[in-house]
Amino acid sequence: ALLVGPANAGKVARLLDRYLEALDREPVLVVPNRFEREQVERELLARAPALLGGSIGTFDDLFESIARSNGGHRPVATDAQRALVVRRAVAATELADLETSARSAGFADGLAAVISELEAGLLEPDELDGDLARLYGAYARELDGLGLWDRDRERRHAVGRVEGDLAAWDGRPVLAYGFEDLTAAQWALLVALAGRADVTVSLPYEPGRPAFASLETTATDLARLADARVEELPPAS
Repeated sequence: ALLVGPANAGKVARLLDRYLEALDREPVLVVPNRFEREQVERELLARAPALLGGSIGTFDDLFESIARSNGGHRPVATDAQRALVVRRAVAATELADLETSARSAGFADGLAAVISELEAGLLEPDELDGDLARLYGAYARELDGLGLWDRDRERRHAVGRVEGDLAAWDGRPVLAYGFEDLTAAQWALLVALAGRADVTVSLPYEPGRPAFASLETTATDLARLADARVEELPPAS
C-alpha cells in the first residue's frame, strides 16, 4: 500500500497508527536514520506507554537483520579494509584506457565510489565491459578471497534471501517512510517483501505539483507495485 500527500499532511502519524494496530504481528518500521528512530520511539511511547513487540530501524538495519539470520553471513569489510581491497584490485589488473589514470593518487578512491554505485544498482562485473569490468571483477575476487563482503554485497545477499528463501521472512508487516528515492537494492527488497507480507510505504508526494516533480517516477513505480492500494492525504489546514 502507498500513502502519499504533501509535507505535514499526517502521513507519518497514519503510519504509526498502522504500526500500533499491527503490534501483535511484530511489525517492522523503517525510518530514514537513527535520530529519527529515537524520535519515533518517543512518539509511539506517548501513544502507548508500553510497546511489547515490533522493531524500528533504518533500511540498513533491515538489510543486516535479513542477511545475518541464517548463518550464511560473511564479515563486512571496514572502510580501511575496503580501501586496501580496491588498491589490490587496481594493482592486480592489466588496464588499457585507464592505465594512465590508475597512476594518480585519487584513482582508487574514485574507483571505490564507482563500485559502490554499481553495487547499489545490483550490477555484476559481466554486465559491464572494458577496464571497469576488469577492475570490478578483480575487486569482487579480492573480497571473496578474504571471505569478506562490503556493505552493498550484504544488501544484495539480503535481497536474494527474501527472493529465494521462504524462511527469510516470516510475514511480519513492513512500514517505511522518510525517503525520496530508492536504490535498486532497496526497491528490490520492497518488491520481494511485498510478495511475503503487508508492506506500507509513505511518500511526500502530491500529483501535479511542480515541487514534487522529482518524485513522480518513484511515486508511479510504488503506485504500480501497490496495485491501486493508494491513499492520498489532503494538505493540512
